[in-house]
Amino acid sequence: MNCSSQKTDFLLVRLHSLGDVLLAAPAARAAAAHGSVAFLTRTAFLPVVRRFQGGVTPIGCDGGLFALLRATSGYRGGRIVDLQNNIPTRFAFPGAGHFSFDRALRRRIVALGQGSGEMPCRAKSFLETTGFPDADPEPRLERHAEPPQDFFSVGMVTGGRWPLKALPEGVVAEMARLFCDLDSARVFLIGDRSDRSEAESIRCSCGDRDVLNVCGEGDVGALLSRLEGLDLLISPDSGPGHLARGLGVPTMVVFTSTSQQLGFWRRSTGGYHQVPGVPCRPCHRHGGRECPLGVAACRTRLVPREIHDLAMGLIQ
Repeated sequence: MNCSSQKTDFLLVRLHSLGDVLLAAPAARAAAAHGSVAFLTRTAFLPVVRRFQGGVTPIGCDGGLFALLRATSGYRGGRIVDLQNNIPTRFAFPGAGHFSFDRALRRRIVALGQGSGEMPCRAKSFLETTGFPDADPEPRLERHAEPPQDFFSVGMVTGGRWPLKALPEGVVAEMARLFCDLDSARVFLIGDRSDRSEAESIRCSCGDRDVLNVCGEGDVGALLSRLEGLDLLISPDSGPGHLARGLGVPTMVVFTSTSQQLGFWRRSTGGYHQVPGVPCRPCHRHGGRECPLGVAACRTRLVPREIHDLAMGLIQ
């Protein structure tokens, strides 16, 4: 879809990643209170934008500079806000307001063993770039369904692109057993297609308990449907965790190699947990693949029962 047939008061651009697209929802919502809004993103993330509040028009685009120009070739009037700010978007939208952040500060934060400081809240930064610094920064998505009433449903995000940020397989397995045995829960193991093998290993280790492997069951739209059917989600610092929060699902975010210092999670909302006394966290802006110190204390010292109890506290 493109916006060639209509005049739009605002065109917002955020191509990736999944969490950042969700964190741009407050900016789109604030702009929609002042006019018509189109939101340009990767085609895979269109189901997220379709759930933005305020009647935002989604535009899909996969590719570089020329794809961006084609997708917006008929755009007329209004303000363009580039929340991606990479080389293709800077060339495609030279007159736009461009999001930027302090990379030097981020380098200081992830300096191993001596990190200090905190990045501004990403959702608030997107609002400031769009011109609405005082608007509500809480990302919210429209819900299309509620959890079933006949069982207690718990989701656990397994695997992920960055191994050091993911929850250890053994921790997920023990938490699944705890939720089944103590809370009579039905547990859903959530991830993409590449996480299916790990999730199947976890499921098998749970014996005949009510644990289901739903990794790779569909696109982002299917993921949203799965998440809004949960009573509770346990997640690392990940896109599914952001989406669940946006849907209003009680979510326990477990930090390992990353932290709230990176600005992607508001400290005043939701449940968070991390192993205390790990001064080298965060060690990587995305999560990393291997522990720089070779010990991964942020993961190996996680206590499943502790996470379980904290998560149950969110819904009791």
